[in-house]
Amino acid sequence: GLLTAGATTNLRILLSSAALWPLLAFVFIILGVQGVVLALVGRKWLRLDVRDLLLASNAAVGGPATAAAMAAALGWTDRVSPAIMCGTLGYAVGTLLGMAVGFMCKNFL
Repeated sequence: GLLTAGATTNLRILLSSAALWPLLAFVFIILGVQGVVLALVGRKWLRLDVRDLLLASNAAVGGPATAAAMAAALGWTDRVSPAIMCGTLGYAVGTLLGMAVGFMCKNFL
């Protein structure tokens, strides 16, 4: 599936694409902001456990499956179910927010 589709990519063409670099910059900005927010709000102000913050970050970026896999791989068996719930809740909230933004854009355009 996904791996075989990506394996046929011509890296020379991809790296020379003008659209790639703004997209990569956007991704790094989004992930950087997420990291700063987790560090400041989660760790400094709310004093949350680093493991919980790492799993929440993973669930936000990769979804419930990768967060659960990370928790299991690191031996945090008590955090597997919360990681799945966090990722699933993120999907639900993200879907609703995405639909709301879509409807707002449709009404304004």
